[in-house]
Amino acid sequence: MKSGYIYVIITAVLFATFEPISKLIAADITPLAITAIRFLIAGLMLLPFSLREIKKQNVKLTLGDHLKMVGLGILFICASMVSLQYGVKLSTSPALIAILFSANSVITIFLSSIMLKEKITAQKLLALILCVAGILVCSWQSLTGGSGALSILLGILAALTFSFYTVFNKKMMKKASGNILISFSFIYGSILLFPAIFIVDGGILSAETLTVKTALIMLYIAVAVTGIGYWAYFKALEKGSATLASLAFFVKPALSPIAAAIFVKEMPTVQIFIGLILVLIGSYMVSYAGKTKATKQ
Repeated sequence: MKSGYIYVIITAVLFATFEPISKLIAADITPLAITAIRFLIAGLMLLPFSLREIKKQNVKLTLGDHLKMVGLGILFICASMVSLQYGVKLSTSPALIAILFSANSVITIFLSSIMLKEKITAQKLLALILCVAGILVCSWQSLTGGSGALSILLGILAALTFSFYTVFNKKMMKKASGNILISFSFIYGSILLFPAIFIVDGGILSAETLTVKTALIMLYIAVAVTGIGYWAYFKALEKGSATLASLAFFVKPALSPIAAAIFVKEMPTVQIFIGLILVLIGSYMVSYAGKTKATKQ
């Protein structure tokens, strides 16, 4: 369990930088292109480790297993990550989108209780209520003012579809490890996204947008945030439960405003600070509940 928390911290730190960093190239590269490129690179980066695990563990992947991973790729990359990327592009506050996407931790815990039979205690329920309240406080001004409403809806949609992806992945881990699942689903999902880039955007990159800056940022997003970040996320999922892995998205909101202030000079508002306090209290309560259960066992 201790190593699971280490993976959660790695995930949270890397994921917290994604929205602010990707905002820097949002005007140069389309959301579809950013999503397809970063997940294809990350999937290919993780593929050798997956193939080694398949050989070492003598995993037999059937056609049905590959079709399930295609479905996971569509759900995660084509639905969740594209929604998130468009939300970042349309929003004036990447930190807000990061906090909204972190709502997937709330949804994941409820889905896990239904689909994976993971128990929801009164303490977890109270923690979830606090987190939802924190997210509402952060986004209330944008929702009531009408500005950024579409980006907020896209952030919530991204969170919802990512939660389903997490739970389905946990169910498939009975057959294959997280490394195997993410590498194949990343590759399948990104490949399926490339035709949409040419249909919607008319191409991937132009000579004007392909600069040293965009290349370095894309490399960081692909290798660090996507490759290492999701590797750590699914290692946490393997070491514990879907609830444990979702803790990364309780910690991420606390780090996202800091990352936004550093990279895009976005200073957090009072509402975001209040929301963060509620989210952090909820995060601690869920974490403490997990430690108490482990101690009893």
